[in-house]
Amino acid sequence: MLTFTGVFAEVPINSKLIIPPQKPPMECILDSIVDVQITKSEVIDTPLLYPEGITQQLRKIIVTGNVKIKIKYSALVEDQQVHLAHFDVQFCKLLEWPDGPPQGTPIEIVPIVEKKVFLQEDERRIFKALLLRLEVYRK
Repeated sequence: MLTFTGVFAEVPINSKLIIPPQKPPMECILDSIVDVQITKSEVIDTPLLYPEGITQQLRKIIVTGNVKIKIKYSALVEDQQVHLAHFDVQFCKLLEWPDGPPQGTPIEIVPIVEKKVFLQEDERRIFKALLLRLEVYRK
């Protein structure tokens, strides 16, 4: 059973996507699919040493993942009007966990796509704005 820790972070992923040259140019975006895969999540200890010689253990979480994006679009060609372009976008986030458990504690990160915006700029370029919420759960 998973227990929500109350720790989370929001990760903005904003950039441009380019329709590959082997695909026909785009007339308009029809649909989009966003799938987030967490590839690594780990609690780490980061000791903080004060000038007085006092050491405090700070807990952090390293999260890496991959966002798989599929853009379904109508093409500016006579034959095969509908096409699908695939994109992979990697991300890495460091979360602070005040008073968190020690390094090696089993956790699970649950990604939530809070916002997704795809705007066509021209026949090949798409502006993408994603907002991911990464929630930390204890196993």
